[in-house]
Amino acid sequence: MNKLVRNLVGTFLLSAASLTVVHSQSLTPKKVNQVVQQKQQSSGLLSEEFSFLIKDFQIDHQGETNTLNITISYHYVASITNADYPDFRWLAKDVETLLSAYPNKTDYWEIVNKQITSLLMKKYPALASVTCEMTVDPSGQVPYTRMSRVTRNRRR
Repeated sequence: MNKLVRNLVGTFLLSAASLTVVHSQSLTPKKVNQVVQQKQQSSGLLSEEFSFLIKDFQIDHQGETNTLNITISYHYVASITNADYPDFRWLAKDVETLLSAYPNKTDYWEIVNKQITSLLMKKYPALASVTCEMTVDPSGQVPYTRMSRVTRNRRR
């Protein structure tokens, strides 16, 4: 017990709500993450979601130029560490790149949307689920606003 106490000398724990900050010469960054996760687990179940909007994205698809508004929402895996959070700008860029080079210009919007969620789940293992809501503005050929929502969950 004394050895444990000596190893923890210089350790400062600061708790505010579910935030825990740990500093010690004897703790590695991995151990710090474990301590933080244990503190969070003891505070109850944690579910994190993040969303962003790609507004007024122009795409030539189905024989004309269409304007899309795309909302991407995702939940993180339960065991995510601080280093595993992806920068949402990477996801946005991947969606824009996929749409800019989309191979089948006649696919229905629902199929395009499934491709977006598939790409994001394959590329970002920190995501437990992803939802893509795509709104297509009225156009010359189709005078209606259309919307597709696809949610994809990671297998457990």
